[in-house]
Amino acid sequence: MNPQFRGCLLAAFLLAACSVSAQDSSNGFWEPITDADRQLHAPLVDKDAGVEAIFWKVHVEDEYRGQDPRRLLKHYVRLKIFDEKGKETAATIDIETPNHTNIFSVSARTIKADGTIVEMKHDAVFQRDLVRAGGRKIKVTSFAVPAVEPGAIVEYRYTESHDKPDFLYQRLQFQREYPVERVTYYMKPLPAEFTSYHMSIWPFHCQPGAPKLERDGYQSVSLENVPAFHEEPKMFSEASVRPWALLFYRQDDKRDPDKYWSEVGRKHYDELKQALKANTQLKQVVAEVTAGTTGEATVSALLNYVWTHTRGFNDPGVTDADRAKVKMPKDRWRTAPEILSSGLGGADELNILFAAMAANAGLEARPVLMPSRLDILFDPKMTDEYFLDSVDMAVKIGDAWKLYDVSARRLPPGMLSWTEEGVKALLSDPKKPVFLDVPYSQPDSSLTRRTANFTLSTDGALEGDVTEVFTGHSAGDRRSDFQGESEARQLEIVKEGVVAVFAKAEVANMAVVGVDDATKPLEIRYHIKLDGYAARTAKRILLQPLYFQRGSVPMFTATTRNYDVAFPYAWKELDKISIKLPPDFVLEQPEAPAPMPFGSGSYSFSVDKTGANELGVTRELDFGTNGGLYLSKKNYPMLKSLFDEIYGHDTHAVSLTFTGTAQ
Repeated sequence: MNPQFRGCLLAAFLLAACSVSAQDSSNGFWEPITDADRQLHAPLVDKDAGVEAIFWKVHVEDEYRGQDPRRLLKHYVRLKIFDEKGKETAATIDIETPNHTNIFSVSARTIKADGTIVEMKHDAVFQRDLVRAGGRKIKVTSFAVPAVEPGAIVEYRYTESHDKPDFLYQRLQFQREYPVERVTYYMKPLPAEFTSYHMSIWPFHCQPGAPKLERDGYQSVSLENVPAFHEEPKMFSEASVRPWALLFYRQDDKRDPDKYWSEVGRKHYDELKQALKANTQLKQVVAEVTAGTTGEATVSALLNYVWTHTRGFNDPGVTDADRAKVKMPKDRWRTAPEILSSGLGGADELNILFAAMAANAGLEARPVLMPSRLDILFDPKMTDEYFLDSVDMAVKIGDAWKLYDVSARRLPPGMLSWTEEGVKALLSDPKKPVFLDVPYSQPDSSLTRRTANFTLSTDGALEGDVTEVFTGHSAGDRRSDFQGESEARQLEIVKEGVVAVFAKAEVANMAVVGVDDATKPLEIRYHIKLDGYAARTAKRILLQPLYFQRGSVPMFTATTRNYDVAFPYAWKELDKISIKLPPDFVLEQPEAPAPMPFGSGSYSFSVDKTGANELGVTRELDFGTNGGLYLSKKNYPMLKSLFDEIYGHDTHAVSLTFTGTAQ
């Protein structure tokens, strides 16, 4: 958004901040416990809940320290504990604490059924990492609540602030990890004498009550009977499923989508046109880098230059001192020459540099405003550029626009993050901006190709060489494990991954290739010796031939589903394994189940004799063809059945029979 536009409203906030006065429940005092609270013996929202919030109140307050404005969200939660399950839930409270978010002024107490009050000690608050469904890691502020027991009331409060608050917008969350009888937000709109902007509430996945006028100029908005949030594997982003509302300020009310987005697209073209201007240094660099290239080869050369000669603000090894050297203008974008000279920039800035270089190489380049599938699913009817929060660049190759994101350093040139695939992106233009339909990548673009050559001994030990090659999004995911780490640490990560499945494995000759070069696949190699891989009986060896699926777990375990299914990206897996058998052992029965084609992909698996004393194992899975990544929850049983069948084949064991005369 236009920096000048934000600055005008920020000035109004600074003028008004001194008049902010908190309601009583935000001043740090506990509210009286009512008879109704004490006498509540069963949950009202979810009859099976072990704990339920009687209320959750949040006061949204704006203030400033010296010249630094900040927005505070003061939370106050009161819980009733009904059983041992609820006691376990409430004994430790976790507050998600993303980057640039601060949690402080934490206090808690327990009111036991006999009226005894036990206050939490200050040293009970600590920071830790949690792993959510799908392996996603989050940072949380945790605290242990004392003396929790069935029948008790637990209440706690904390203040949340953000390092760089956006005063135009504030998300109001209505759902927690336990049911809530009533959620209430208290906001104080800016007085009309300070600004012509007015405050509005935009709800998503819920219908809160109409704003209610409170004392001291506050307004409140409430939502009742909110069920607990339960994360599920392979679901849409939380913003696309959880109830929340956007608190925002704007001057107008209704907006015509076509007219609004045309204005936004022209405005951004004009703003960024100034930043794309080149100087002599930039022109010289472009001439040297693109000499002898045309079309996509020119684009690749420019991308490679930006990758190798600049760093992102949050890249590994970039320090606070490095960031402090960069002078950021307050009322405009940094220009491409400024970004090139500093060698450091944000994701949007590096895309500006790339576009300026492309334009000076004779290519037509335009800024593109992008939504993210990590956030709420965007529709152009959502007429606020708040939902298009990043800038990529489009380059015209032939008659078509192709999108590029320089900040996607873990992906091959021309591949966008999966969060930007399958979305509508606004192509800026001085006359007629348009929305582009960004395609999904196909399964072959994100290939995991694994090979292994093993020897099986008579006692069931397995030994051999393993190679794993990753491309596209699959490579990007794995690169995130290795980037920023020393070579020695990268090898340790490989070994840790193997030992996590095979605890007694001996792993040697490890290598990781292509971590920092996204133009090439990522490759992992190692040698493994594994005692007891196969089970030996008197006359047989029972062998799970699919080594790479050993230790896997079913993708879906729940019998029911609350939310629709959403896979992040299409992918393909291709495994080829050779196993040399011990003398006098043969495969009882070759196995080649019929291939399993399904709507968005296919699966096949076979085990057969490939030599005098050797097994050949092949497995192939591809999923998400033509953007088939989403499935309604009503079709979840069918999807679960499909992946259960795949899991059954993946973990199946074959029998090897002894044909000799002596053991």
